[in-house]
Amino acid sequence: MTGPMTGPMTGPMTGAEPGSVVVGVDGTRHGDRALAWAVDYAAARHVPLCIVHGVGDLSGDRLPVPADARESLAGVSRRITDQAVKLARGRAPGVDVTVHAPFEDPRQAILSVPDARMIVVGSRGRGVVTSLLLGSVSLAVLSHADCPVTIVRPSDGDARPGAGDMVVGVDIDGSSREALELAFESAAGAARSLVAVHAWSAHDTFVDSMSHLQRLELRDRHERRFGAALADLRGKYPDVPVTTQLVDERAVDALVHASTGAAVLVLGGRPHPRIPRYFGSVSRSVVEHAHCPVTVVRHSRQD
Repeated sequence: MTGPMTGPMTGPMTGAEPGSVVVGVDGTRHGDRALAWAVDYAAARHVPLCIVHGVGDLSGDRLPVPADARESLAGVSRRITDQAVKLARGRAPGVDVTVHAPFEDPRQAILSVPDARMIVVGSRGRGVVTSLLLGSVSLAVLSHADCPVTIVRPSDGDARPGAGDMVVGVDIDGSSREALELAFESAAGAARSLVAVHAWSAHDTFVDSMSHLQRLELRDRHERRFGAALADLRGKYPDVPVTTQLVDERAVDALVHASTGAAVLVLGGRPHPRIPRYFGSVSRSVVEHAHCPVTVVRHSRQD
């Protein structure tokens, strides 16, 4: 399944071009929604699209697969990818499309595409974790991808990157820098407004809740650092209208609320403090409950 695919809709598709938008498909409506979002994103930026379908077993079974079973799986995979190519070319005829359909675990298949610009997946596929909204494939990609990852949720419908405002979550410790850069760039390219959200709470500190003065001082410190985090990017993108929201509530609640009606919510992916490659709990909770597609940008620097 690693060679060129044949048929009227596939064309010459042997490997992803550098800088491609990579999208995982599985023949479900969730996969089709992710595909539509990825096509729109690639078309708006004039970059290639790589459609990925892994036909391996998520259970990790390493037993040899009989030849007739491999052939049958290959046929199913070809039908899924041919249909995905048809949908992509119908939606954006000018986008260059390649297909990557190896006989391996879907998680490995998606992550093995080199030099991806963005990975797009649906929030639920056919993985072994079926009780959670965030399935095993999307969770693995979020935890291990080296590029931004967008999760398109089932409730997003035909969400397009250009509809609504862009929303970005801002941490004042510098961990959201990459997310801010992507959010400003995307807002500028789509001529959209940007809503920057920073959540803080006096209840998360050792400040006496009865001390009004201490609470005001704490809020003032957050406000100053919030403004500083945005200052140079506001200068770099002067045409992007920016609205700031400094809210006294839990970060998850504030970001989920801000996602209502948004085109996309951009977050910085902070690694687990003891397991550096594991997806952080705050970002995961936001992805689970947001009302729009969520793009997670991993924080690469160690501060």
